[in-house]
Amino acid sequence: MTTHVERGFGETVVFIPPLGGTGALFTEQMQEFARDYRTIAVTLRGNGDTEPLDLDTPDIIALHAREIARLLAELEVRRAHVVGVGYGGAVAQRFAIDQPATVRRLVLCDTWGDTTTRSPVEKALSLAIRSSSLVYRLVPRSVLAAATANSYLRWPAAGRILSEQMRNARLPELRAQFRAYTSINFSTELRTLTCPTLCLAGDAAPWLAVLAKRLAMTIPDARVEVLKNAFEPSHLTQPALFNEAVRKFLAKASA
Repeated sequence: MTTHVERGFGETVVFIPPLGGTGALFTEQMQEFARDYRTIAVTLRGNGDTEPLDLDTPDIIALHAREIARLLAELEVRRAHVVGVGYGGAVAQRFAIDQPATVRRLVLCDTWGDTTTRSPVEKALSLAIRSSSLVYRLVPRSVLAAATANSYLRWPAAGRILSEQMRNARLPELRAQFRAYTSINFSTELRTLTCPTLCLAGDAAPWLAVLAKRLAMTIPDARVEVLKNAFEPSHLTQPALFNEAVRKFLAKASA
């Protein structure tokens, strides 16, 4: 089952982590938002110390969305702001589509709503991303961890966190989630959303900034914001900017 940690009181904010991540990735957000909100950070099944993920599950993202719905029901949360990063953004979209009455405001960071390619460049990028799932199968865990740290030399604190996550990742389940994430197409269903939505991406990941703008054009009441000197996941590489953008957006719900 999906597990969680929580702090604070007030309106509920749910944070859903990126691929292979746990609720611990939102430590800074928990500290920031617990001052004014009931803040919940989840760890999705198949990650951290949660129960095993059935790799034959036909729709892993839908399963994760259902488990969040079940968790919120158990916690007696009727409405919540939902913040998803990376793979967590895909789960957040599925949750908002399936549970529209529950979502007050939606934040989608470093994510996409469909994997349809629209140009030769996008086709090449999509192929590279899909092919990278082989890395999780063929490359030793220690090498993956070292490569992750080297990819974040501009953001060493984030690199340390993500490198440690890679050392502890449950690779078969991570691969299954990765395949699900790189196959989504929520475009038609996203057009039915009515909750205000903020789409975030970092300018150091220009392909994600393009996809964030596309996502914002798909959702009726959505806008996009690009964070300076941020790379995925933006909440780790530029936590202060991420927190500020999310806080301002959520504050409008009470204005």
